[in-house]
Amino acid sequence: MSYDDSMLDIYFFENQKLLEKLENLMLCGEKGSVLSSSDIDEVFRIMHTIKGASSMMSFDNLFHVTHSVEDLFSLIRENGGDCPDWSDIFDIVLETIDFVKNEFAKIQNGQANDGDPQWLIDKIEEHLKFMNRKEEAPRTSCAPRTSEEPAPCTSDTDALQHPCYKIKLAFEPDCKMEHIRAVGIANALNKLCSKIMHIPENLDAETACSDIAENGFTAFVRTMENPDSIKQLINEELFIKSFSVIPIDNDNEELPESMRAPKLPAAAKSSARSEASQSSPEIITKQNFISVNVNKLDSLMDLVGELVTTESMVTRSPDLAGLHLNNFETAARQLQSLTSELQGIVMSIRMLPVSTIFFKMQRIARDTSKKVKKNINLVLVGEETEVDKNIIDSLSDPLMHLIRNAIDHGIESPEERIKKGKPEQGQIKLEAKNTGEDVMIVVSDDGKGLDYKQIIKKAKEKGLITKSGSEISEKEAFSYIFMPGFSTKSEVTEFSGRGVGMDVVRKGIEKLGGTISVDSAVDEGTTISIRIPLTLAIVDGMQLTVGPLIFIAPMISIRESFVPDIKNVFYDPDGNERIMIRGECYSIVRLHNFFGIEDAKKEMAEGILIMIDSDINTFCILVDKIIGEQQVVVKPLPEYIQKKAANLNGLSGCTILGDGKISLILNVNNLRSASA
Repeated sequence: MSYDDSMLDIYFFENQKLLEKLENLMLCGEKGSVLSSSDIDEVFRIMHTIKGASSMMSFDNLFHVTHSVEDLFSLIRENGGDCPDWSDIFDIVLETIDFVKNEFAKIQNGQANDGDPQWLIDKIEEHLKFMNRKEEAPRTSCAPRTSEEPAPCTSDTDALQHPCYKIKLAFEPDCKMEHIRAVGIANALNKLCSKIMHIPENLDAETACSDIAENGFTAFVRTMENPDSIKQLINEELFIKSFSVIPIDNDNEELPESMRAPKLPAAAKSSARSEASQSSPEIITKQNFISVNVNKLDSLMDLVGELVTTESMVTRSPDLAGLHLNNFETAARQLQSLTSELQGIVMSIRMLPVSTIFFKMQRIARDTSKKVKKNINLVLVGEETEVDKNIIDSLSDPLMHLIRNAIDHGIESPEERIKKGKPEQGQIKLEAKNTGEDVMIVVSDDGKGLDYKQIIKKAKEKGLITKSGSEISEKEAFSYIFMPGFSTKSEVTEFSGRGVGMDVVRKGIEKLGGTISVDSAVDEGTTISIRIPLTLAIVDGMQLTVGPLIFIAPMISIRESFVPDIKNVFYDPDGNERIMIRGECYSIVRLHNFFGIEDAKKEMAEGILIMIDSDINTFCILVDKIIGEQQVVVKPLPEYIQKKAANLNGLSGCTILGDGKISLILNVNNLRSASA
């Protein structure tokens, strides 16, 4: 079958969301060792939807494996939610999710989805045979339900007395797979309603897709639920252009024959109609969100950045110096206000909650803890915190390494923990929180912690440092775990011991313009704190001058600035320039030396020192003067500069100022090498 890119994009977008939801269901269910009836229904619905979509796209292997899981949960539903071994069921579904994800990756990379799911299908069939052999206990009433499950079972006669509603909805044009979407909505409604009929009646028919695309999807339902619940349910579905929920009479001719209730006396009929109209007037709603290709958002962000820069160039033009133009200044203020508001809206569109990667860490923690045979509880805090989508994408790998390292290396074995008087189950907390214009992400565990003396010993053995132990503080020693090739593990395992994981973390955070720090205590645990900007596109910085050049230092890295007291400046035995501040010793980096700038202030007393926090240490940079704070749009350095310049280690990009001048943005983490 041939299909265009738009159909593939929709297929992946929707089904990847479903897989994420399914994975979370499995991980939550595994903690309680059981799935509720509503969760079982949801798993069945998800598998049915993915199966139907895969069949339409002719992805046969995905169709067959999801069909098998659908059969499995169909039997579990028929058995009233009873299952002989939930642990195996969770493993099977998670393995299926992994298989489907791998096939998705192949298709997206232009490869054939040629994975053979037969081993999974065989495993599922074995469970089906085992469950079918068990004698089914007689069930004379509905299965026990929780507060989240649909209303208790009722007879057909009782159901026909429930209020009746007509639901009419239309999908967005060219959204594709309308009949599959209708199946999902019908299954979801079925959980709220005592009786349901829909048009088209057969959603598997060949003409169902085109019929719904042309005429919409209509459902007649009877339910005791508040109609607001129906609205909320439909609002959660994707690609719905509009829908209406209308109460109708029991004997309305539009109703299918099987949905009509016995006629009521006139007085009762009037009362029922009045009650229905008061509780749920006719509602016509339009869905208030759409999906947008992220490349379009990137282009929009670039254009807004250009607009902000151009607005600044116009309003701060040197040609206007000394002129007092009241009308122009009023218009300029209005333009500045509008561009600022537009910039904020575009940034907010790109913001996503960190829950999109936090929930993935649950699976990482689950699989890793099983392989290393440790009992781990991963606690998520602040997953609703929002950051730019590009940062979300880049955070996944560093967090994965930190979680795996905490489980394999930080948390003790159950036997060790019991000997130390700790709970057998180790705890890892993954937390996100806003701190002004930045986001702090903290990964902490209650494991064995880091021994800084042991770290210094290992670093010396590997030739990574030459300082004596007395010269190294605890904070600096802890930072050595991020060095390439460093590991305190004597054995190499699947997850650690090669000395590359934490180095990957540091480099990943550096690319985001963030900082990372470690705090630890022996037998109490380790806390790793990551501070990152909300967005990579715009930076809050401090404008500095060194000679004729203007630099931007990210505000996230600046601790303080001051005029140096020459009496506190000295050189250590290795010839490094340092300064003593409040009993602490800090290295000094002269930016004019680092970048080779001739026409700059050379005397310490004539310049200003700015204290900088990098991810490993704190040091000071010497500049000529400070201009002030400035929010700037980050741009990559031009290619010709990247090719010709000998040293760009201390730069992360550039920006265009209001007067048209180019300012260079400092990469403080790469300046630290000069402060060692």
